[in-house]
Amino acid sequence: MRGIFKTMYFIRVCLLAVAFASAGAATLIAAGAGVATVAEAAVVGSITVRGNTRMDSDTVKSFLTIQPGKSFSNADIDDSLKALFATGLFADVSIYQSGSTLIVEVDENATINQVFFEGNKRLKDAALTGMVQAQSRGIFSPETVSSDVATIQEAYNRVGRSDAIVSSEVVPLANNRVNIVYRVNEGGKTKIRSIAFVGNNAFGAARLREVMSTKRSNFLSWLNNNDIYDPDRLAADEERLRRFYFNNGYADFQILSTSAVLDEGANEYNITITLDEGGRYTFGNIAIDSTLSGIDPDALYGQLATKPGKVYSAKRVEDSIIALTETVAANGYAFVEVVPRGNRNFDTGTIDVTYLIDQGARTYVERIVIVGNDMTRDYVIRREFDLSEGDAFNQVFIQKAKRRLEKLGIFERVDVSTRQGSGADQVVVVVRVEEKPSGDFSIGGGYSSASGALGEISFTEKNFMGRGQLLRVSGSFGEDSNNYRLSFTEPYFLGYRMSAGFDVSQSSQNANTSSRFSSDTTSGTIRFGLPLTEESGLSVFYTYSSSSTSIASSLLDTVGTQGDVKGELSAALAPPNSPSDWTRSGFGYNWTYNTIDNATTPRDGVRLEIGQIAYGAGGDASYLRSEAKAQLYSTLSEELDLVGLIQGRAGATTILGGNSGYRTLDNYFQGGSQIRGFAGSGFGPRDPLTGDALGGMYYWNATAEMNFPAPFLPESFGVRGALFADAGALWGVDSGGKSAIAGAGGGGATALGDVNDNAMRASVGASIIWNSPFGPLRFDYAEPVVREKYDKLRRFSFGLSTRF
Repeated sequence: MRGIFKTMYFIRVCLLAVAFASAGAATLIAAGAGVATVAEAAVVGSITVRGNTRMDSDTVKSFLTIQPGKSFSNADIDDSLKALFATGLFADVSIYQSGSTLIVEVDENATINQVFFEGNKRLKDAALTGMVQAQSRGIFSPETVSSDVATIQEAYNRVGRSDAIVSSEVVPLANNRVNIVYRVNEGGKTKIRSIAFVGNNAFGAARLREVMSTKRSNFLSWLNNNDIYDPDRLAADEERLRRFYFNNGYADFQILSTSAVLDEGANEYNITITLDEGGRYTFGNIAIDSTLSGIDPDALYGQLATKPGKVYSAKRVEDSIIALTETVAANGYAFVEVVPRGNRNFDTGTIDVTYLIDQGARTYVERIVIVGNDMTRDYVIRREFDLSEGDAFNQVFIQKAKRRLEKLGIFERVDVSTRQGSGADQVVVVVRVEEKPSGDFSIGGGYSSASGALGEISFTEKNFMGRGQLLRVSGSFGEDSNNYRLSFTEPYFLGYRMSAGFDVSQSSQNANTSSRFSSDTTSGTIRFGLPLTEESGLSVFYTYSSSSTSIASSLLDTVGTQGDVKGELSAALAPPNSPSDWTRSGFGYNWTYNTIDNATTPRDGVRLEIGQIAYGAGGDASYLRSEAKAQLYSTLSEELDLVGLIQGRAGATTILGGNSGYRTLDNYFQGGSQIRGFAGSGFGPRDPLTGDALGGMYYWNATAEMNFPAPFLPESFGVRGALFADAGALWGVDSGGKSAIAGAGGGGATALGDVNDNAMRASVGASIIWNSPFGPLRFDYAEPVVREKYDKLRRFSFGLSTRF
């Protein structure tokens, strides 16, 4: 269409030249998109607009640089033509003079009636409508349609459809209207056949591919779409690789080139990343140098995460800078600047780091501008900053806020930049965020060898009402149990960096082969959480629960009898020792410390947890429960991708105010979840008359495990193997339970059990771990190597927590 207009313009210019030479009555000045060829100056008495139907004449005249009664030149005509065409409202414009009148003839672009999409399945109409510029009731422009075709093509490239072909058709309608049709031939999915590395010696290709978000195609790739070639994603993966190497001692690491070659016949990409690892460094001498009076460098070494002899890590340097900046700023130096200087020693393979503490430039935050938060409210983003308008500007606090925003899990991308403010000492902080879906509705199902078939339905919203609040509603249903739960968390209670929330739940357990009584429990918890450092936090809570236990009358009739009572219920688990109706009301706390690098596939880090609950603030129960947990992950071999795990857990119960505030049913009951190879409630003290598990007031468990990549399978499958050893003990039946058993005629150990059992159990085994798209799936086979003859065993177990 634009080519036709240009041809018409050329013909018109030629005709004008002839007419101008013949000196007709009407003096022609310019035409088309054209260039004027008239005398250098002219004057008109009025301006008339013709051909306009939608735009009024005064609006057209407002774009002209020519005014009645004032002289004008060819340059003014050219400027007027350009201004009118720049509006995008006109297909053609002519300007000429007739007597003392300047005539402006316009040919308006058509109005878009409707926009249609045909052939699109992978990208729905709503998504494409949001991408294209052409909209219903908008102004038609050939350039806009061409741009939209390119935009749709690029969108399909980003979802793995490089073969897609996009075309357009303009359908004329009456009254200068058009319909626009975008036709898409989606083609087949463009896959990633291979991701190869050249120059990697310290880490295997499988380990490096694990670092990347781009994955090779496999038969399950359609579930998570991570095998799509996207230049932006690949660029982000390059940065992930850099951070990975920098944090593992390779300070000279470089990516020399990245190539993505499309095999058009197979419609598959082959990606090759060429890199130079350089040497591996450790930290050498660490020093702090300060120019600030009143700051003692020797008092600051405890803030450093960098230690001589440790493997060099860029993250540890960054953490040290943040810690030093916060400490010095808290001592009254708001403009402090901490700059690390590294000195490589190639002979020893060390990097000496000196932290220079100096007074930075005196600049202030003029404004914080937030862009891209369509749903999230401004204050949700602003509260993650330790500074506000008018405060001293510090780049370290800006980067710290960026980390916090990324950890919220509600943004796809966070960029924080600065620009000059209204004065030399003023800075404008610009926060650009790209939101991602924060809601999750899931319906799941699975099977556990311990619980049988189960299902789950849940709704989770991490950014409820755009306020950054967490809301979760869930329900799970099994063959023998049902559970319902409602949770809500406000991360900034009353505007402080302290969380507050509540949990309400209701559960029911039906009698089955492992539990010969049914129960219904309703509970509620109010909790508050306070971050102590970036890695640790403290939570305090109040909890209340009410339980009702039902025991079959046939079992109650035989409780306390003597003789051959195998299969009957232990007197310790029945009233009066264990009342059927029981309420618990208490206060507790939990302290956690977590440096684990990745919650999904941990490799390095420590997690510690200590907690206590004191029951007795009303209700029937009166006892103190104390527990401690520890986990240590460590990479044993980078080349072989071996990861080690050592974990331990212990618990103890202290009865407060006599046996009336405690029942045997409140004991710890343990089995295969603690020591694999045993059934649920499979080990520990048992009633020597009935064989019922009695649990214990004390326990400890320990696990040593090594996991490794599954041989012959791509790492994109998410399958790993593991070898493990478990050990532990459960002991200490309460005195009330022992008395009840003694009253029923029970004494020492029998073939059915031992009420005084405190022996250790242990098992060894192997696992297959699959981080599947449906959820974590684990198969365990364990052989008990230390056991008692009355223990209940289950050597093979597996479980699936699924979403689909």
